[in-house]
Amino acid sequence: MRYSLNQIKKIVLEANLAVNPKVSFLAEGFGNCNYLIEDAHQKLVFRIKKSHETQFQDSLEREYVYLKFFQNQGISFCPKVVCYHPEINYLVELFIEGEEICNKDLSNIQIDMFAHQLYQLFSLKVSDFIQFCKNHNLRVFNYQNPIQSLEQYGFNRFNLFKKADIDSRVISWIAHRLDQNLKYLLTLENPQYCLGFCWGDIQSSVIIDRFNKMFFFDFEHVHVSNSPGLGYVKVHGQFDDIQFDYLLDRYSHYSKRSKERLIDEINHSLKITRVNDVVWAAMKWAETQKEEFMQLTFDRIKLVDDSFSKL
Repeated sequence: MRYSLNQIKKIVLEANLAVNPKVSFLAEGFGNCNYLIEDAHQKLVFRIKKSHETQFQDSLEREYVYLKFFQNQGISFCPKVVCYHPEINYLVELFIEGEEICNKDLSNIQIDMFAHQLYQLFSLKVSDFIQFCKNHNLRVFNYQNPIQSLEQYGFNRFNLFKKADIDSRVISWIAHRLDQNLKYLLTLENPQYCLGFCWGDIQSSVIIDRFNKMFFFDFEHVHVSNSPGLGYVKVHGQFDDIQFDYLLDRYSHYSKRSKERLIDEINHSLKITRVNDVVWAAMKWAETQKEEFMQLTFDRIKLVDDSFSKL
């Protein structure tokens, strides 16, 4: 459900988040609605859950816990959290002043900054995160290995709609590709030795403030990972090929990992990410019966088939 401005204002007043708040609609995604809260002294972003997709009901709590830890570790390029309300399921963060800039419009200096910040997140110690959560009575979100991730973003979503009234060829295609990806992952060793933090649903834009400082935002899918998410950036980002190649150069520099190794990891993750993207589009098609999601499903199937023939 989408809350009215008066409903949000009532929640804000009851929580003593502002004295005389002005509430305006900011943006929405498939899971949350975001509102801007303004009063004489501050601007806040009020994020509240609207989706009933059960596997992501805890995504705002996830964002709250991880951002609290990042802030504790001195990370200054992520949103600062104010509070999280578990019963109503809303998260409040400080509003980031600045201009939203698409990946493709970043300069080389800014791409270098992007790579460095991805590395800073990934290089934080998971053991410190676990201890921080225990010390502050916060929920510990444990490492999700690639097979568990495939279950969450692939098989679990597929199970929600595999008997729905959509093209049976799509259902068969998804089932086959998911099984292929699972078989591939079962051949891999479990790389517990190189875990870090991944932004998750990495956005195709960042916020640049008046001091040219870069901020990342939207962390509801942040997680402990064996990858910084470069494969996801390649699929969902807006960098052109030259920019992405430079991003790899700079991440290789900061991480001390060879560019060839990074490319190999990206190629292996591309197929899984793209198949999961098909699953999401087909899930929305089954839910809404809208032609736009049907077309998106077939477009993404073609992209996967093309990528399988090349990799």
